[in-house]
This record gives sequence, C-alpha cells and structure tokens, in this order.
Amino acid sequence: RLMEEMRRKEGGEGGAASDTDGSPWNRSNFSLFWMFWVQICVGLGGRIQRLLKYDSGSLVEDVAALYPAVRAASLEMVTELYDTMQMGLSSLDDTSAGGSSIGTGASGWNATGVMGGSAGLEDSVFLGWSGSGMDSDDHFSRADEAAGFFATNADAWTHVESSPGATGAGDASVGSGTRSGGATALATSSSTLAVFSSAEWTALHGGKGKSTYDDGNPMGLVPLQISFLKESRKRLFAPLEFMFPEAVSVDENGVALPVLPTLPSRYDLAKLDSNVRDELALADPRQGGGDFSITTMISGNIVDMLHEFCSSARRSISDTGDDRVFDSRTGSATESMSHNLKVASVMSILASFIRNAPENTFIVPYRPAQSPQHEEAAHSCRMALLPALQEIESLVKTSILYPLCRALNRQMSTAIVKMHRGTYLQDSIDDGSQSSSFVQIHLTDLYDKIASTYLSQLPNEYASIVASTIATYSIYSFVSNAALIRPLGETSRLKLTQDLADFELALEQLVFKGGTSLSLSQIAGGKPYAELRAVRQLLFWNMLDDKKHSPAEVAKGLLREAWVKDVRPSTLFHFLFSFAPALLSSPHHFKRMDAGDYVGTLVKLDGSIDDGEASAWMTTMACCDAYQQRESVDGRVIEGDRRIGAILMILGPELLRRRRQ
Repeated sequence: RLMEEMRRKEGGEGGAASDTDGSPWNRSNFSLFWMFWVQICVGLGGRIQRLLKYDSGSLVEDVAALYPAVRAASLEMVTELYDTMQMGLSSLDDTSAGGSSIGTGASGWNATGVMGGSAGLEDSVFLGWSGSGMDSDDHFSRADEAAGFFATNADAWTHVESSPGATGAGDASVGSGTRSGGATALATSSSTLAVFSSAEWTALHGGKGKSTYDDGNPMGLVPLQISFLKESRKRLFAPLEFMFPEAVSVDENGVALPVLPTLPSRYDLAKLDSNVRDELALADPRQGGGDFSITTMISGNIVDMLHEFCSSARRSISDTGDDRVFDSRTGSATESMSHNLKVASVMSILASFIRNAPENTFIVPYRPAQSPQHEEAAHSCRMALLPALQEIESLVKTSILYPLCRALNRQMSTAIVKMHRGTYLQDSIDDGSQSSSFVQIHLTDLYDKIASTYLSQLPNEYASIVASTIATYSIYSFVSNAALIRPLGETSRLKLTQDLADFELALEQLVFKGGTSLSLSQIAGGKPYAELRAVRQLLFWNMLDDKKHSPAEVAKGLLREAWVKDVRPSTLFHFLFSFAPALLSSPHHFKRMDAGDYVGTLVKLDGSIDDGEASAWMTTMACCDAYQQRESVDGRVIEGDRRIGAILMILGPELLRRRRQ
C-alpha cells in the first residue's frame, strides 16, 4: 500500500507512474532508500521553513547565514554516502564475476545493499519479490555469496578510514573518495561531479524543478537557499541608495536650476568593493563555503547589483551631443563633458575593483600558500562576473567615449581639409609663402590640446580607446584628402612627403600620451599605418612617364607593386586623377561637394571605411563616362595623360575584387 501511494504521488493527477518508466516508485526500480531519502528532504524543508517563519521572521537573517555551512555539511554527507555505495558496487563486481547481475535503483545508488555492504537488504530479497535465476528458498545465502560476504568482511570496504589494512579492489575503488581535508577535499573529488547530477543531491538541494514536493511543501535546502540569496542581495544593494543622488540648486528667486548629479566618491566605491568581497568570502572553501556553485550564486547577485549601478550611472550622464563637447571659443571641454569624463573615471575604478575581487578574496589572503580549491573558486567567480564588466565597458563606450571621439574627429576633419586651400600648389611653394609644415601649423597643436584636455582626464584603458580612434580616423582622413590634391607637381610631392613624416610623429606622440602600450603600427590591426607608409611610395610612382606603355600595361605594372595591397582602392583612384587632363573632373567636383564633405562619405567619424569604397568606385566610373563624352566633343587635350580614364576602368574591378577577398 505504501508503494502504491508513492507511485500515485509521483504520477500526479494524471495517474500513477508506470511499471516500465524511470520512476523510482515502480516495481522494477523501487528503492526503500529513495523513499526514505525523499521523506528526509521533505522533513528538512519543513523544519527550515518553520525556522524562517518563527516570531514573524525575526530569525531570517541569522538562519540564512547558515546556508554555506549547511550546504557544505550536506555535500560532505551525500558525497561520503555516494562513495560508500560506489565502493559496495565495485566490491560486488570484483567478487561476483560471472555471477548474477543485480541492478541499481533509479537514483543511481547501489541497490545491493546500503548499510554495511550486506546484500540482504536488496529489495528483491527484503520485500520477498522473486528474482530471475535465484532460488526463492535460499535468498539470503545467495545474496551474501554474491556480495562476497563470506570472502570479505563488510566493514573492511565500507569503512575505509577505519580499515588501513584493506587492500585489493576496495582500495582502488575509493581512491578518489577518501577524504584528506573534509568538505574542501570532497568538493573537488572526482565523485562530487557525479553527486551533483545524482537524484539524491537534486532532491536535497531542490534543483532541476524539485523545489517542492507534490503537496507543495518545500523540499530540502531550497527555503534556506532562497533566504540566503535574498539577504545577500539586500546587503549588496544597500549602498546603492546613496549613489548618484540628485543635486538641487535654486536661484535667488527660488526657481530650481538644472544641476548635474553628484558622483560617488572614492570612499563610496571602496565601501561597495568591501561589500562585494565580504559576500564572496561567504563562498570561501576554507570558511565553510562548500562547493563552488555558491560562488556563482553570489556572483549572480553582484552582477544584478552592478546592473542597477550602471542604470544609475547612465541616468547621471549628461547628454552633451556632438556639438557640446568643447567650447568653440576656447576649445576647452564644457562642464557637461567634464562631468561625463568624471563618470568614466568612476566606472573605471569600479571595474578595477570587480576585476580584482576574485583574487583579493580567494587567493591574496592565503599567500604565499597556494590552493587548487581557491584557484578554482577565483576562476569561477571571475567567469561569473564577466557580464558585469562587459556592461560597464559598453556603458562607458556608447555614452561617453564614442560621442567624444566623434566630436574630436569632426574637429580634426575641419583642420585636415585646410590642405586644399593652396597649401601644396606649386606657386605657393616657390614663393616661400608656406615655409612651415602644414602638420606643424594646423595639426600638432591640436593633438597636444586633445591630449592635455581630454586624454589626461581619462583612465588609461579609456584614453587609449580615444587616442586609437582619433589616430585611425586622422590617418584615413589625411590620406584621402591628400589623394584629392590636384595638380600635384614634383615639389608638391616632396612637401607632402615631409608632412607625412611630421604627421606620423604627431600621431605617435598622441598614442603615447593616451597611455597605451601599442604603437601606431598596431592600431586597428596595423591597416591605417600600413596605408600611411604606402602613400609615400605611391607619391613617387613614375610608370606613367613612359608614354609608350598602353593603359593595360600600366595597370598591370601598378597591380604588381608590393604596396598596392595596403592602399584603399579609393586612394589609388583619386591619386591617378592628379595625372589626368582637366576634362576629367575630380570626384568631389563631379558630385558638387567640398573635398571635406566628400571625404566624409569615405571615412566615418568612428574611423570605419568599408562603406565608402563601393561608392567611390561608382563615382569614379561616372567621372570616366563624362570624360569620354567631353573628349569626343573636344579632342584638344593640351595637358594631362589621356590614358588615365582607361587605366581606371581596368584597375577598378580588380582592386575591388582583391579587397573583397
């Protein structure tokens, strides 16, 4: 009757469990120990629930604090029982080779006997069920013989620690289960991995949907775990109440004035770091933290707390926009931008605390000693906290750094486009009106101001992002503008080459002041710097000097150059326009745009360039088509190489094909 009642509960309202399913209550898998274990878990859950509700919940905080120690003790108990039963199964396999095969229950535990290794408690014997291949009149003798009862004393392999002289298969089967350091050693033994997936631990811990029994009563440690996580969450979220408070200010008439929120101080962040490490310390293996899944549980609460912190920080960031980053008159950062830079510093300090919390909690206090358990706990914690670190980085980039980079790059574009104001015309170079380098006049001071005003106020990891983005955009923008210069004589090329050297030096200093260990050649995969170096060789490419070469020969010779692979197709197209007749309009003239606006379609303010190459080729083809029509009407070409149009039409498809590959 008891078995039928359990089967009915397990099957639910839909009917009783089948005799052929995997339920531990059917006849083939029925286990007295499993029934006993479930009742223990239900009783434990009820007792914990009553403790938590005692005196209107006055003991919740104290009871919840016991969860790590209770969980560690429970894991130690289950692991010890599991290892003992596995030893019994191993002993049975070794001593009954060729004998009857007695299966295990649905819980995965040895059904041939739990206590003392005696097979007399096997269900088919204890309940009087008939077993295949077994004489019903001699159940106990055959069971004892199968379990090796006459060959080996049960306690010799059941209680290993009290039997140092045990040898043979019993020792081999308990190698990983022998305890050398209490719960810490058990938590890392190989058998613990199997314990976590066993039905017994699931019932005790309440995982995999077994948080309550069929009648709704709490099961196992579930109430204690929920209370523990709730109290931990409460302690972690408590300091957030004082973070980013709204500042209030009124004028002499009592009218409220808009004021930027107050930012957390270093003391506030240190208090938050202390709370995080105190919570993580509850999962310390040496402090009764039990298995490493507690580390993941607490880290989940920390991630939730940091998400709330990031939400508050996002609300405190001033929406400066690209036009309110710096004062147009003085060039200094506005009050709103200075506030946002301080927010970035706050987030950097917090990210540093979170990044170092696992090591400072589990490893540093025990140095110079080294413990695999603490290393593993720190690693688990570090992995669990990654989402929070990624959210902090994403917040700073999208809300502070990227708007700042776009505003500064727009300022750089305005300065670079000034090279089209006759800087490299032959006449201005000959009369000495442009004695100084264009880079030294218009760009060097601007880079120094960016470094002193913005990069110096940012942490190194964020300053390097800004410096790298500005350097990438500056290189692509400078090269694209230089390729549009027309005409470009020999003296102009020499001056442009000198400016390229000064430009590279100015960018190296900017990247260095950004605090990054990367050089200019390592930024963005080295592609911007490779193009900057290749342009120097492009300026003195002279294959067009030989008028005997056909357009196809010139195109093939150009494609064989080693530096062509480092130059964008648009840069090469635009450079060839400087050799063309006046009838071949420049791309920006054809589209009736300023040179700076046209370059803006090729190079985005964030430094990306992929979207502009196809557009540049379409514009080039349109220019060549218009040139052919003009040439057919007016064939008097006095200056320029008439082969340029044909060369461009040959080069374009091949260069774009190579870029796609």
